[in-house]
Amino acid sequence: MTQIVRSTRIQAPESAVVDRLQSFFSQHPKLQVKALGSSTASVEVQCYVLFDWLSTAPHRKGLELAWRPAWRGFPSFGATLTVQPVGNKTELVLEGSYEPPGGAAGRFFDWVVGRKLAARTMDAFLNQLADNTDSSPV
Repeated sequence: MTQIVRSTRIQAPESAVVDRLQSFFSQHPKLQVKALGSSTASVEVQCYVLFDWLSTAPHRKGLELAWRPAWRGFPSFGATLTVQPVGNKTELVLEGSYEPPGGAAGRFFDWVVGRKLAARTMDAFLNQLADNTDSSPV
């Protein structure tokens, strides 16, 4: 299992971001995510809202995500996407993991180059979310 953590900051207020992300995923249950170079992979995404139950007034803190690719050469992925205020911006933090496909050969590929590709894929995915979330009306 390979772990990955990526983040980005956006202008949208924290209070609106989870709603906007939920709306985005409900409208886009299938996404094209960057794979290698300019190529993309089709993935089916499921998401669930995460609540902060430790506060006296529980509020939504992010989403639990899972995707399943249409192509078997692309790994399934599970992650937590948390939303937190940072100054006058909002930070999206994606913490997830995937199992490289292809057994031992796939794990070796992941060790050599796959992790870098995964980081680029997650950065592009976060940018896609940030673009949509920042462009949504407040």
